[in-house]
Amino acid sequence: MGCTESSSKEVTIQPTEENTTTVDEKNSKMLKTPKETTYDYGTVAKTIEKAFPDAVTSADLVSKVKQTLVGSGYDDKTTLVATSLCCDEVNREFESDLVKAYSQNFSMGGLAGFAFGGVTSFGAMAHHIPDGGNCLVVYGPHVGIDTDGNIGKVNRSGRGASGACCGSAAAAAGYVKSCMADESKKKGFPDDIVDAQQTCVGNMLLQHGKRLENAADPAVELPSALFDAQDELMKKIVSQACQETHGGKITLLGGIQINTPPGMKEYFLPKVFEIRDDKNNLIKNLMKDMSVESKVTKTLKENFPNAVTSADLVSKVKQILSEKGYEENTTLVATSLCCDEVNREFESDLVKAYSQNFSMGGLAGFAFGGVTSFGAMAHHIPDGGNCLVVYGPHVGIDTDGNIGKVNRSGRGASGACCGSAAAAAGYVKSCMADESKKKGFPDDIVDAQQTCVGNMLLQHGKRLENAADPAVELPSALFDAQDELMKKIVSQACQETHGGKITLLGGIQINTPPGMKEYFLPKVFEIRDDKNNLVTSLTNLL
Repeated sequence: MGCTESSSKEVTIQPTEENTTTVDEKNSKMLKTPKETTYDYGTVAKTIEKAFPDAVTSADLVSKVKQTLVGSGYDDKTTLVATSLCCDEVNREFESDLVKAYSQNFSMGGLAGFAFGGVTSFGAMAHHIPDGGNCLVVYGPHVGIDTDGNIGKVNRSGRGASGACCGSAAAAAGYVKSCMADESKKKGFPDDIVDAQQTCVGNMLLQHGKRLENAADPAVELPSALFDAQDELMKKIVSQACQETHGGKITLLGGIQINTPPGMKEYFLPKVFEIRDDKNNLIKNLMKDMSVESKVTKTLKENFPNAVTSADLVSKVKQILSEKGYEENTTLVATSLCCDEVNREFESDLVKAYSQNFSMGGLAGFAFGGVTSFGAMAHHIPDGGNCLVVYGPHVGIDTDGNIGKVNRSGRGASGACCGSAAAAAGYVKSCMADESKKKGFPDDIVDAQQTCVGNMLLQHGKRLENAADPAVELPSALFDAQDELMKKIVSQACQETHGGKITLLGGIQINTPPGMKEYFLPKVFEIRDDKNNLVTSLTNLL
């Protein structure tokens, strides 16, 4: 698990006359801001990485949890989700992800995320579980990170300045601090319902007063302390009400929600993931199953540090190009990506943003459609429109963190990814050892593409031979070969756009195990005209 966000520093949401309507990348809802707002996602991402290094996006977490629980008899028709999350509106996205995966959620939570519904709410929820089904109980506090990287604050739609997040947590921390200084400030159990929850939040946090007082960064420590207090309460509730599930299993998923500025994905730091029976016996601790993402993400960060999720990249590209005259209805997307089925998710993201894609690519991602395919594509561009050409090789990372392999749905072991690239690398290695192994240009179509892939990679033989990690260097070498080919094609066929702009988006696709988001490492992002003149380079904006 880990945070890997776009390396982009800023995203500017431009205003219209009264309200700016922008697409919320988190859940496709529409946000309205009364004035221009600039969000520094890079600072937020770095803060998450430093303070909460094992956090994952909420959507990825839900996907992983659902995949993991299938093996324990959980399905979307007989699983009831119960949440104990703070009432703050910024927390609803996570609940929405859970609802999409299962069904409408039973809500046990109140201020700061504490399960104020207690034993009664758990018992009621248990009686709502579908026949023969189980429950998934999701709980924990939340903490915001604003555009300046401040922990404990968040930017909210329609408000110019960031504010406390979680406000209840901040108030409780202030209460604890006052009690540590003067014990007489401590309140007893409330005898009036009017603000009882906040009094309880403060008192349940009080046991962690010394911990907060001695913390290197109290803002980071506060949500962890709150989680420990909530975890204690939740397990006490479950111990007293577990029998109400009448044979149904109880999965506890506890952790810390991390709220981010509008337009950025939400995160969750899992701390508990376990299954219990209706007698509160621990059946299985599943936290180790979450390590799949940590190995993949660790490898991703170490070897492809500037990679971003495909969905985030597409959203950013669309936003940037909209300011350059690219419109959804008049933009044609052309892709040159490997034929491997694992690459279709990225194409799907592009299709959602624009329209169906023209496909120029073949093995390993090379644009084997050539000048003819580019010309044909150019003649399909809507009147007065432009094209976006997306190209590059791909490389997999499997659950063990191996680069050049990937886990595929329905197959027990991971396998080569990209297989064509691996075969080409083997061919290059054999040619480096024995020049007589080199093949000429193919005279038979039956496997011509693979021969060409190997020969186009051959110029990078020494580079691969001397690489510290050939598995990491291989997709970069392939990209350079493909970039050279693509720009040669564009130089010969650019005039076919007849005034339309040509945006080149080139890079390396990074395929991950099922349940994880796909990534893309952008290396080229530029606009050219129909005479192949460079209009502008946009790579620094990604």
